[in-house]
Amino acid sequence: MKYVKIVLGIVLLLVAALLVSGYEPDRPAAELAPVATSPGDGAVLVIGGTRATGLEVVKVLRARGDEVVVLARPGSDASAAEATGARVVRGDAMSSADLDAALALGRFRAVVSTLGARGVDGPRPDFDGNRNAVDAARMAGVQRFVLVTVIGAGDSYEAAPWIARRFLDPVIVEKSKAEDYLKASGLAYTIIRPGGLLDKEAQGRAFLTEDTRAMSWIRRADLGRLTVQALDDPRSIGKVYHAHDPDRTRFWSIPMN
Repeated sequence: MKYVKIVLGIVLLLVAALLVSGYEPDRPAAELAPVATSPGDGAVLVIGGTRATGLEVVKVLRARGDEVVVLARPGSDASAAEATGARVVRGDAMSSADLDAALALGRFRAVVSTLGARGVDGPRPDFDGNRNAVDAARMAGVQRFVLVTVIGAGDSYEAAPWIARRFLDPVIVEKSKAEDYLKASGLAYTIIRPGGLLDKEAQGRAFLTEDTRAMSWIRRADLGRLTVQALDDPRSIGKVYHAHDPDRTRFWSIPMN
């Protein structure tokens, strides 16, 4: 397993080095409204909310006073989510019972999932966990579902750099299955596909586009805000977006510090 992680790390570095796009997409014909300043009516369950993009979503929601429940695996570090005031519930998205129990805690208006896999052995949460989350939302009567996947999934396969398609194909396949499952679920869905992800402060220039050729890096903090923006706006229902930062379309445009 240690060897696998080292190899994956090298692969991801190669991906970062070779993601050269330069393609400039058109903005949506009707841009979504800015993130609201007041909380929505009902809680939001964030799956994957203890770290990375999911944590950024939690921060945006909590900053304006939303009630947020974060599903955190037993033993995982949920301190950052707890620090925002979110309620942390221990459970695993690979367990339907855990998801059902989380959604039985109150009245939820939406589920946001940023699930992804860290390893390559066994069932992958990219599909199995998201399928469980979609089923749990339906059973609980939660209609709104926002899913964050990856550029390369579904009809965006050609937008992903060839090296990403070569080495990350298992992830792309599983996330594509998750997208298809959500689309067929009958839920009021929105799917957001980011490209390369950066752990930097938000800049506010990124936007969502329906152009499936769009590819860029994006700061996780900007992606978190765009995810909440889509959650808030009913015009995003039934849409698949690429999260695009016009300042981050080429390798040499990535900030190194």
